[in-house]
Amino acid sequence: MSKLLIRAGKDPFTSVLPETTLTQDVFNSNTGNFLFQHSVWEALAVDGNELVANSTLSERRATPAADIAAINEQFDRFVIPFANAFRPDFLRQLERLTEVIEQLTIPVSVIGVGAQAHASMSLDDLAPARKVTKRFAKAVLERSPSIGVRGEFTSKFLLDLGFDDDQIDIIGCPSLFRRGPKFHVDKQAETLPADARIALNLTPEVPGIGQFSLEQAAAHPNLTYIGQDGHDLRLMLWGKPHPHVSDLNAPVHMSHPLYRENRMRMFVDQWTWFSFLATQDFAYGTRFHGNVAALMAGTPAMLLAHDSRTVELAEYHQMPHVVMSKFDAPVSAEALYEKTDLSGFNSGMAEGFDRYVAFLERHDLTHKWQDGASTDRFDEQLEAATFPPAVKPVTDSSLDEVVARMNWIRHGMVLDMTRHPERYEYPFEHPRYSGSGSRFARLQRQYEAKDAKQADQIAELTRRVRQLERGSLVHLVKRAFAKIGNLFKG
Repeated sequence: MSKLLIRAGKDPFTSVLPETTLTQDVFNSNTGNFLFQHSVWEALAVDGNELVANSTLSERRATPAADIAAINEQFDRFVIPFANAFRPDFLRQLERLTEVIEQLTIPVSVIGVGAQAHASMSLDDLAPARKVTKRFAKAVLERSPSIGVRGEFTSKFLLDLGFDDDQIDIIGCPSLFRRGPKFHVDKQAETLPADARIALNLTPEVPGIGQFSLEQAAAHPNLTYIGQDGHDLRLMLWGKPHPHVSDLNAPVHMSHPLYRENRMRMFVDQWTWFSFLATQDFAYGTRFHGNVAALMAGTPAMLLAHDSRTVELAEYHQMPHVVMSKFDAPVSAEALYEKTDLSGFNSGMAEGFDRYVAFLERHDLTHKWQDGASTDRFDEQLEAATFPPAVKPVTDSSLDEVVARMNWIRHGMVLDMTRHPERYEYPFEHPRYSGSGSRFARLQRQYEAKDAKQADQIAELTRRVRQLERGSLVHLVKRAFAKIGNLFKG
């Protein structure tokens, strides 16, 4: 079959500790990334295909020519599951990835890319991203029949950049198709009971979200806040507050009621995330993939859409949502639950799935829904895998958990991540990781290389000196006296 290089932080069955996930940024700063990356992985992981994660290294540093050559030689295709990549604060990463693609001689498939603007969905918001996006799309389309985009807004953006309609396939987010065309979610009750188990997800930067979180925490004793990004993970592991959020009512510090009452959790693998959400009665909040995770677990969810990327996806998938660019009025979870109408989501699943599969086949990607396809190897790998449990606030972690975190620090959290016994081993390292965690190791390698080079130089100088001595007058005189001495001895 094919050997595919997949843009993914890791594969779906490799277990990585939360501390390592954070330090090496295995999750690209948000666990929601695993949902679409691993959904594509699962779709393509048929027996005979070999999939290798690029660990998203292609966009972190400039990729040397030798690594580009290795990709061209070793892989049949570069598959790029993507999210909201067309946005001003992702341009440098997108540019680096474009530089890689422009040098590839293998096909490239981009799956589920989107643009991000304000909830007004104005293309003017994307002005800073136009040049890099156009260069990226051009490079992809020179190696691909089309680009798979999230929805109408992203399609409109690419059309405005001059690309043709037949080069753009609207396919939504692959994370919502992982369970096939017949998947559906149903409410188990018409109203939300007072003791309902609720999963809340939030974007702390949204105006007014802090007061909203306090109100929800007070109203629902069985509510659990599910964090997703690197700041959330750092807060729960080490107690470090979010450095950039000024709204102290938000759950971004240890004094927040949700933290103090041990009602915060975070999952660094989608499988444990799904398992927890399957126990909940309802999920809601501003995180698109936080609500997707709930739906994939069979739990009703309501998205509080606050920007173009979330609105675009919710509309395409007919996902229950309300547009809330700011939280300036009380919000009732009970009212949100009553408004959660899943009929459109359920009825539209098959049609959306068919478009997604048609895209995969247009790109000659063998997938698990084809007749005769087998996923036995993937299923066996997943069955054999074990994953870290939910991360809890450090103040409520067990003694064993605290000791485990201390041991992780003792092994060298910052000093030398590349030699840490719990490090994540990149399956295809390109270029060599050079983050802060590997600085000591990098300096050590440089020192050893210079030391070896100096030893070679000293050896060469010694050889030259001896050669000069052999040809000098002093050396000839010494040789003459030595011969005379030998004559007398004889």
